Amino acid sequence: MLRRLRISCQPRVGVRGMATALPRKGWPVQIRAPVQWGDQDAYMHVNNCQFYRWWESAHIAYLQTIGIMLKGNAKDENGAIIARSECNFLKPISFPDTVTVCCRATKLGNTSLSVEYLLINNLGESCATGSAILVLFDYVAEEKYNINDELRAKVMDLENNAPDIAAKE
Repeated sequence: MLRRLRISCQPRVGVRGMATALPRKGWPVQIRAPVQWGDQDAYMHVNNCQFYRWWESAHIAYLQTIGIMLKGNAKDENGAIIARSECNFLKPISFPDTVTVCCRATKLGNTSLSVEYLLINNLGESCATGSAILVLFDYVAEEKYNINDELRAKVMDLENNAPDIAAKE
């Protein structure tokens, strides 16, 4: 006799050992960055490597906001390692311009934080979106570490109070 299992596709919120989906209400980290002439490639638009540098700056700012990577260098005991990263290019960016790099968390795992990014040009146009999975890492013990309840609460508070940003589609 076969039994039917009831499986929910919705993550359970706030349960340790399960993924915690986050609200995606706004963008808690918004960094303004000037486009440098040297950021461009031979085609006179910003090279794809620069987008990943902007993503990195944004998620480090996010981590610092929740108390991780406060020194921002190898002297930090705790940090994060990028397990996966991607970028969706929507519109080219060229010098001169100033971009806004936005970052927010989308999911909390046991040892990981999933984030997404939005890159907006000076005209308010969305130029790129991206995402990453950051694994929290203890550099002294040389191992990943669990997201505790205090850190989970900091992320939830940050996401629940995140400001919105207007971007033209």
